[in-house]
Amino acid sequence: MTREIVEKKTERASLIKAMKQASLNGDHEKFEELKEKVKAINITLDENEFVETEEARYGDLETKTPDADPGEEKTKKKVSGFEAFRKFLRREKLTEPEQAQIQKALITGDDAVSGENYLVPADVQTEIHELRRTYVSAKELVNVVPVKTLTGSFPVETGSPSGLIAFDDGDSITVETNPTFGSKSWKIIFYGKLIPISNVLLKHAKTLRSYLNKWFVRNAIISENTKIFATLKAGYNSGTPKAVAGWTALKHSLRVDLDPSCLIDGVIATNQDGFACLDDEVDGNGRPILQPNPKDPTEMIFCGLPVKVYPKSVLPNIDSTHFPIFYGCTKAGADFEEYEDLLFKTSTEYGFDKNQEYLRVIEGFDCISTDTSAYIYGSLSATA
Repeated sequence: MTREIVEKKTERASLIKAMKQASLNGDHEKFEELKEKVKAINITLDENEFVETEEARYGDLETKTPDADPGEEKTKKKVSGFEAFRKFLRREKLTEPEQAQIQKALITGDDAVSGENYLVPADVQTEIHELRRTYVSAKELVNVVPVKTLTGSFPVETGSPSGLIAFDDGDSITVETNPTFGSKSWKIIFYGKLIPISNVLLKHAKTLRSYLNKWFVRNAIISENTKIFATLKAGYNSGTPKAVAGWTALKHSLRVDLDPSCLIDGVIATNQDGFACLDDEVDGNGRPILQPNPKDPTEMIFCGLPVKVYPKSVLPNIDSTHFPIFYGCTKAGADFEEYEDLLFKTSTEYGFDKNQEYLRVIEGFDCISTDTSAYIYGSLSATA
């Protein structure tokens, strides 16, 4: 309704100016016509301002949505900074949201008679507009092991069975030196962040806390993915990737460089550019080499293996024409030791002197190589 009042007042000012000109011209008929229009606008303005005053008299800003469910939260009427400012000038009682609007008002203007400034209210939108980003966890590529201690180890098979040894009846049976085992150790490293938030902002931005929870989770995903990909890279051939020139080289490597058992639970993982490289490839008949997964049409497969795509921000390109790619059973290739879960905690006392509340998140994990022969880390390039 405030906008209607402003429009009516603007129209009224124009009519009064026209009335003055009509009077100077001696056009009494035109003058009387304009006068009646001004009277009608005056009545409308009086009615609208009376309604607005009565609506805000007792500060009841909460209204219920028609046919709302019993458990549905009440929605609050949006507070207009201009309406709050109008009431402030009239010395009418302000509600708490309106007082907040006046406190957030901007100080502007330097052309007043005595150099004083004018208060100009600002309607602040507290809804957070999130950036569209991909936060896909790479923990699906590795074997996640929940742990309750900060350090530990486990045995890993190192030898390969060579089969039984023939012997003649009565001869001694050869003593086998296998199986042999090694030990893999892990140590939990803690990662965390601390962020101060104004209590004033927390009070008015109701969605801020839920946004920060998601923000912390996204930071955790970035840290986890960085560690996982670094472990997978370092575990294969001392970090030196295998050259994979085109889709035919990838298909050949899947068949001859990996044990067939590694394809049973196998996967292909790459970044955006690596996926685009594969997606552009076609076979001899011009058909795309990537095909939709019949079980999940949103996922693409190659040689029966699902293709997982990760952002370049956590899995960067090797160079402008070579892209990282992992294929095989990566779950057998790395273990992700996870200490409990994300630990959220808040403190209102830590930032007491600044009227701030501190939010903290801590996560503990480690990622180690296990069966490095179960997968291959490659440098993918397009078919020549």
